[in-house]
Amino acid sequence: MSALEDAIAILGCFTYEEPALTQAELTRRVGRPKATVSRVMKVLRETEVLEFDPESRLYRPGIKLFELGQISRSHQNFLDLVQKHLQHVCAVGGHTGYITVFDGYQISVLRMIRGSSPVAIATAPGYRAWPHATSNGRAMLALLQGEEWRQRVPDSLPFVSKQTPNDHEELAEWIRKIRETGRSYSTNGSYEGVSSQGIAIQNPDTAEVIGVAVSYPSALATPDMEEGIGSLLDEMKIQILRYVKTEAN
Repeated sequence: MSALEDAIAILGCFTYEEPALTQAELTRRVGRPKATVSRVMKVLRETEVLEFDPESRLYRPGIKLFELGQISRSHQNFLDLVQKHLQHVCAVGGHTGYITVFDGYQISVLRMIRGSSPVAIATAPGYRAWPHATSNGRAMLALLQGEEWRQRVPDSLPFVSKQTPNDHEELAEWIRKIRETGRSYSTNGSYEGVSSQGIAIQNPDTAEVIGVAVSYPSALATPDMEEGIGSLLDEMKIQILRYVKTEAN
């Protein structure tokens, strides 16, 4: 096992029921040599991942883990807020919604919300796509400051379809229009016969950019339907930003 695997095994021993353990007990539970555990524990203690009480000889999760937990908690709380509003959009608009985040040069689906329509475009959580080829991905790129979006896409954009940008110059024009209009559309982009609209919102606690998309069959798209979904997404973004502003004050 690597030192990282040893550290993960050690941290996995702590629970709500047993928040503090001795080094001897940790060594017994992970089944590793005493010298190995001692070496890893020393690093965990020095980096404040674990705290050590010299009187009781007990180790417990340290301040660094608390800080990471707070980041995770704020991230999940914001995602819950986004999901709550997206559920309303999907219920009223009738189509499937997605919540995404950047994952390297791609975006990854974190959550999926089915709409009320029996015709559903379903992509499971964990699915990855190129941001330049999706409405939510382009909205996420457009939310970044200035030319920062160039750092989120490869130097050579992978070909996805004829309906997506082929290079940075084309993508820059799409981003300009999204910033100007506040709307991001995709028709037959990642998949033939599938259209979508997307928005992006920044988590105020972590600065992470969260993407939101509503997908529907292109054959069902009418100007009125697309305007209705666009308006629902616009209102969703306004409501979330208003909530964030209120919480900040």
